[in-house]
Amino acid sequence: YFGQRRLGVGIRDIYGRLIDGLNGAMGEVRSGGDAGAQARLEAPPPTEELVAYFTGPVKVGADGYARATFDLPSFNGTVKVMAVAWSKTGVGQASADVLVRDPVVVTASLPRFMSPGDESRLLLEIVHATGPSGRMGLDVVADGLTLGAVPSGFDLGDQAKAVFEVPVTAGAVGLQTVEVTLTTPDGKLLKKTLTIPVQVNDPEVARVTRLDLASGQTLTFDQAVFTGLVEGSGKATMAIGPLARLNAPGLLASLDRYPYGCTEQMTSRALPLLYFDEVARVMDLEGADNLQQRIDEAVVEILANQSSTGGFGLWGPAEGDFWLDAYVTDFLSRAKAQGYAVPELALRNALSNLRNQVNYAPDFSDDVNGGGEALAYALMVLAREGAAAIGDLRYYADVKGAEFRTPLAQAQLGAALASYGDQIRADAMFAKAGAKLNTLAPDTAQIWRVDYGTTYRDAAALLTLAVEAGSTVLDREALTDRIAVQGGTLSTQEATWALMAASALIDRPGGEGISIDGKPAEGPLVRVLDAGAVTPVVVKNDGADTTVTITTYGVPSAPEPAGGNGYAITRSYHTMTGEPVTLDAVAAGTRLVVVLEVTPFGYGEARLMVSDPLPAGFEIDNPNLMSSGSEALSELGLETEVAHSEFRQDRFLTAIDRYSNETFRLAYVVRAISPGTFHQPAASVEDMYRPDLTGRTDAGTVTISE
Repeated sequence: YFGQRRLGVGIRDIYGRLIDGLNGAMGEVRSGGDAGAQARLEAPPPTEELVAYFTGPVKVGADGYARATFDLPSFNGTVKVMAVAWSKTGVGQASADVLVRDPVVVTASLPRFMSPGDESRLLLEIVHATGPSGRMGLDVVADGLTLGAVPSGFDLGDQAKAVFEVPVTAGAVGLQTVEVTLTTPDGKLLKKTLTIPVQVNDPEVARVTRLDLASGQTLTFDQAVFTGLVEGSGKATMAIGPLARLNAPGLLASLDRYPYGCTEQMTSRALPLLYFDEVARVMDLEGADNLQQRIDEAVVEILANQSSTGGFGLWGPAEGDFWLDAYVTDFLSRAKAQGYAVPELALRNALSNLRNQVNYAPDFSDDVNGGGEALAYALMVLAREGAAAIGDLRYYADVKGAEFRTPLAQAQLGAALASYGDQIRADAMFAKAGAKLNTLAPDTAQIWRVDYGTTYRDAAALLTLAVEAGSTVLDREALTDRIAVQGGTLSTQEATWALMAASALIDRPGGEGISIDGKPAEGPLVRVLDAGAVTPVVVKNDGADTTVTITTYGVPSAPEPAGGNGYAITRSYHTMTGEPVTLDAVAAGTRLVVVLEVTPFGYGEARLMVSDPLPAGFEIDNPNLMSSGSEALSELGLETEVAHSEFRQDRFLTAIDRYSNETFRLAYVVRAISPGTFHQPAASVEDMYRPDLTGRTDAGTVTISE
């Protein structure tokens, strides 16, 4: 008992007592060199070519030197050259700063972007560094911009500096250029090329026109479709025959132009491309020339929001959204089946996550535990991968089939049963889904749906799954007619499943006898007209009567007045001490607080997106001030609990979930950086999954002085 014993080692960690375990909030590291990434700032496109080059491995010569060459752009400054050397026995590194400078240094400053009609200035700062001084020649030319007076030459002494301000007026939409050429006294030409995007940030509108093209009739598709839109902002699609019935090209274009990027929206943009590759190529969508790469990139972007458990978050890695997990896994499964590269581990984790949630799913009814919407979707995805239990499918069909809340959930269970060859039960579930759909009226109440859907989306998805499962118990023509008459703007869910339905029905005849520009039509009967196109498209129908659908997107040339359907939004500006200000004479360098106030017209449950495009002379300053607790902001009664915020170079975006009819306010800080007169686009709010419910402010003008 009294003998010597080896001492033991114990560790007692009490750090966990500092954290409230009942709070349930995830911890966040607030240190490290990448902490600024939390601001989610998106860099503007550079006005000059960036100097950043990498050679890859370079073999060392017999003389002991490794040589590499770079073609530098018109750059003045210090370049850091870094090298790493290694061999079988050692590793070494070195770096050196190299001064790169023209004999006369020209610095040019422009706004980061402009809108048509904006007026600002090109600031030229010219400094003599080395070489002969004296008379300098100066030439400034622009493409797509109107320049004011520019001196053809000036005198510059040794080590002297000259400053010129050249008025600039933005013209047509596009990526415009300014080229500055300086001629030194000894005849050297020093050139600097600047690029500046001229863009329209006002809210877009979509116009859909459906026409009957009778046998023998001719239709001309030309610039007339852009009447009433800002020049250069428009794009129009024309679909003929079966594709026109559900307006597949117009829906593809709307998804391609969709400006936001949560996980659901990224998935909805990519999913139809698995089946509309030919149409995407004809429409010349971004990345359509290499859809393999575009879909591979979409997979990578979506998987960036996958958590370690295999689930997916809406705006970042997270878990807890069962329906979203099933939707993204459905896309990954379909992409893999179509031959696209899907990381095996990511898909396996996603399927394991679904399987775990199915195994622990509580009992449900139409109004308890979500009505089985996510459960049915997960079972469908697992069944397609051969990972569902047939006993579970039959139990839910026989015992709980009528208790699923939505017709889509019933159809998904039917599709799961069809995957395992139980067509009788599958048809029974599709029949129940069709009967439930027929009892539903168009959506009027603004009710939160965990499946991001509407009655229209359910109808389109029901048609898609019934065709894919080979079920004939539904009236496909009636379903097609039901979704074909939809007008207005569709949500990403509605557009995606309408496209999936069009894909399922795409083999129907209807394009025979169509000629385009005097030649028999080949490939998808789709044509696209850009705002700058000058050659019209002439369509003639020598066959049976058919349908033509034309969809035009663009910004109205006359800004729409403030108003809304479901929401009102106002925008006001304040000093950093909270005093209201106007924007008719803002001094450059001034910081202002922008306050957006959103008022619902009634009670609503919605996933809202608030967007405030910036005038070209402003930039967002210190996004963290939105929740920094400064006195000026705290007195405004701001909403700081939001789902997601982005601080882009040309706009402020915030996604926020609301379950009430109460007014709320958002705010951010801007700084006036470029003198001039700039167009101020309207701010807007919209229910992302009921896009007909929206509100907007008036557009305006901002004047910034020196």
